[in-house]
Amino acid sequence: MLRMSPLRARMMKMSLVALPVLVLGMTAPAQGKKYAWEKDPGPISGKWKATCPYLGNFVVEFKLTGDKKASGYIDEIGDGGKFGYAPGDEIFRLAADDYGDWVGKLRWRSLYGGDRWDPIRLVATPDNLNATMTTSECYKNMPRVQ
Repeated sequence: MLRMSPLRARMMKMSLVALPVLVLGMTAPAQGKKYAWEKDPGPISGKWKATCPYLGNFVVEFKLTGDKKASGYIDEIGDGGKFGYAPGDEIFRLAADDYGDWVGKLRWRSLYGGDRWDPIRLVATPDNLNATMTTSECYKNMPRVQ
């Protein structure tokens, strides 16, 4: 018969007790909200009009690309052509966070050829899309286009 040290025997007992607890914790359902403060993503799908005067009638259409992912494409160019934008350009890449906000990147262009992806945070309601964190005022308080 094999003899075990008291310390090793105690460790084995602890692992036999901890293993079912660990397994039960791992099999909890992955779907649904984990916390009461978690929110569903805001209603971003659809067309939204930029609010800065120098872009004119510049409209972005957002499409869901996954469960919690969305992309924004230029639907109407307005005066955006002078910045190098073209209809159909993807200018937003977003993912919904646990607070229901849309967070990601905005493709920003300047009159002088600057082209970069900047961080952005958007809050979507049925009638308003508001960039609460952005480097461009064009995406603050955008109305939905019908």
